[in-house]
Amino acid sequence: MFLTRRKWLVWSTVTFLSALLIIILKPRFFPSSNPRSELNLEQRIEITWKIARYKLTNTIDYLSHRVEPGVRYPYLTYNRTFNDFWYDVFHKHDRLPQGAWKYDKGKFWAAGALPALLWKMSVHESDPVMKKYWADQAKNWSEPLRKLVSKKQDITLNNLLVFAPWFTNTTGAEKQQQLETIFQGSRLLAEPFNQRKGKFHLEIGTLGYTLKSKRKKLIYWHSFIDHSINVEQLLWSANYNPNKLEADDWRNKAIIHLKTLGKTLGKNRNPGVDGTWQRGYFDDNPTSSTYGQFLFNEGKQGWKDDSTWSRGQAWFIYASSITYQYTQDLEVLAIAKEAINYFLSHLPDRFPGTLRRPNDYIPPWDFDYALEKNPDTEKDSSAAAIAVSGVLKLLKFLPHSDPDWERYWQDVKNILFNLTSSEYLPDLGVPQMSLLSHGCYHHFDAIKSSKDYDNGLIWGDYFLIDSLIEYETINHSLITLPIPKQQNQENEV
Repeated sequence: MFLTRRKWLVWSTVTFLSALLIIILKPRFFPSSNPRSELNLEQRIEITWKIARYKLTNTIDYLSHRVEPGVRYPYLTYNRTFNDFWYDVFHKHDRLPQGAWKYDKGKFWAAGALPALLWKMSVHESDPVMKKYWADQAKNWSEPLRKLVSKKQDITLNNLLVFAPWFTNTTGAEKQQQLETIFQGSRLLAEPFNQRKGKFHLEIGTLGYTLKSKRKKLIYWHSFIDHSINVEQLLWSANYNPNKLEADDWRNKAIIHLKTLGKTLGKNRNPGVDGTWQRGYFDDNPTSSTYGQFLFNEGKQGWKDDSTWSRGQAWFIYASSITYQYTQDLEVLAIAKEAINYFLSHLPDRFPGTLRRPNDYIPPWDFDYALEKNPDTEKDSSAAAIAVSGVLKLLKFLPHSDPDWERYWQDVKNILFNLTSSEYLPDLGVPQMSLLSHGCYHHFDAIKSSKDYDNGLIWGDYFLIDSLIEYETINHSLITLPIPKQQNQENEV
């Protein structure tokens, strides 16, 4: 009995000391359960590029066996639930695996995100074979969108971001073809007001169309905050259009549109709060005393009419930053900074009091819903990626001496650090075809979780890759590598 107890004491002591040793030495000698958590941002970005190459080649292979380019385009990843069992029983040949891309028609608003993403991969790629592969695939998925230009309202995402890189990376007649396709989209955007078609309302100063308000049940002039990025289509085209009269018209309409939307920031909200709305309504009755004025907003994508949908805020950050990039207009700069400051100050790391989520820089799908209802509500990684892309485009054209430059740069790095974590950018072993997870396309009820509220989104992937390219460009310009004196002399000889 004594021997047994003695053995037990020895075993217990050895076990305790071994466990204690593991706890003490684990950070040094044992791999972390999440190795990426110990990497810096540059190392995470390097891993992101490797994951992107693998996942996008896998996506192309997957789509080539299921859809025809121009007929179907990916937009959202599929989350399986127990309720899918009966669907699988009756749809054996149409079932989707967990994390696979769901797809929609070529006229879907985000169809251009995939070919635009493939162009970004081609531009960034250094290996000649892979560079050609990405370009060939980009052309394959871009070409069918050419004939759909007139059927879309989200023209920039399906036209400029698709055909401008093709224009840049080709020559001769093929180059001219891309330019004409882009001009076609710009002409559609800049068409003057028509009661049935909408387009540009000169008196109000916005791109939009007439629509019945769900709240007021009356017809008003209507603008989407989502469509604010269409200004890039007009501004880019104006720089390449040899017709000065038409080019000036495009440029002026883009600037006026952006400034008009900028004046509505914070409308129907607390003073000093500069959040956007998803749909804005203007008085377009010439006999009215409020003709041309912004009247009210509706939050079709957000939680409620006077809440701020984070992706809408991100779209406007991108649009205003792009407009400043092309114009250097100080009024536009002020608008862009207002939009950026709201976004950054409302991230979970900046939530007030006990609601604060330290080191969490990914926005909730709706800022006000998070603050008033549930601080742990679903995130929208695509909103983070879009916003970062916009802020980086602004930073490229701001002097480093600007009082907000360093703060914006640090917050960009904080957001990218989160986006490139394994939480938001799953490893290859995770069944997820998208690069980013935790995107929120729609949140219809804003009450309970659903597979529709937490997905990978193709536009999130595009803006992530765009952000990484912009980040690397700026970061490289900040790094100075002094040349040793002796080496410098040898080079001069």
